[in-house]
Amino acid sequence: MAFLDNSGDIILDAVLTETGRKKMAVGNFRITKFALGDDEIDYKLYDINNPSGSAYYDLEILQTPVFEAATAINAGINYGLVSYPNKRLLYLPSIVPNEKIASKAALSRNGVYYLAINDGATSDALIAAMGGAQGGGAQYVLQAGQRDGFSLLLETGLNTTDRPGTAANVRSLIEAQGLREINFRVGVDVRFITAVLGPTTGDLLNNNGGNGEVVVRTALKANIPNRADQKMANYAAAIVAAGKNNILFRQDDIKTDTQSSAIAGPRASWTALNFNVKQLSTTDFSRFGKTNVAFSTLFSGDTSGNTCNYIDTMVTVRGGTTGVSFDTAVRILKVN
Repeated sequence: MAFLDNSGDIILDAVLTETGRKKMAVGNFRITKFALGDDEIDYKLYDINNPSGSAYYDLEILQTPVFEAATAINAGINYGLVSYPNKRLLYLPSIVPNEKIASKAALSRNGVYYLAINDGATSDALIAAMGGAQGGGAQYVLQAGQRDGFSLLLETGLNTTDRPGTAANVRSLIEAQGLREINFRVGVDVRFITAVLGPTTGDLLNNNGGNGEVVVRTALKANIPNRADQKMANYAAAIVAAGKNNILFRQDDIKTDTQSSAIAGPRASWTALNFNVKQLSTTDFSRFGKTNVAFSTLFSGDTSGNTCNYIDTMVTVRGGTTGVSFDTAVRILKVN
């Protein structure tokens, strides 16, 4: 892949795939759909202080070199633009991790979620290294295969303080605008992860526990990642259920809605994620990750003398209705 000089005017740069060339050869080539993206654009280049005036504010953006056309599907658009035909839409939804619910929400450490191999020893060692059970260490550890413990808890909604998360605003700004997710598409590297655990019917998230106390119930089920990702090698997606996020703002609640929710305004959906991990060998850890790493290098102040093997991988989450996206690093770890 290379860049094209865009200092002049590039109208269109196109190449045909092998399939496209075959269709053109037999005379039935026809473009029926197209997509737009802005992978190359750095919007910080928009310069409202340009001395030449407003006509030049976007000059550097317009002259940004662009990718030359490519036929590989994984070299196309990574950051596609989205169209919302509803002209009354005031806000776009966000997806954010909830790390406020101490009884269920897993915490990240330096932007990484730790996933412990289910061997009876790794989770205990990690919890101890992160402060112990009494010091909140358990909240930093996802235990592979666990269906009712800590999970990666995600919320969607309007992350704005302009509109409180009242039931009326949920009806008008979420439900009436079609911003509730039907499901989530969770992409994982199938070399390491065999299933994505997600909510089942009956799982819930609300703040109806009296005085605004949060109520969350999960009994996660396994969803097999069987939808191949054509842009990322070794990745496949599992379809995971989305629940209705019923954390609401109520004037008389003692505990406010934002004490339990990471979304500041009206809330739409939620999901909870954990993972099943394949039986990983020392060769796997050596080839794709790190081996014999001292806990003391990962966790400041650790004196256990433990060593571990780990693999870092990415998990991608996409909303099935709005396309909201969340990517995070997951460290699969096994104590030696």
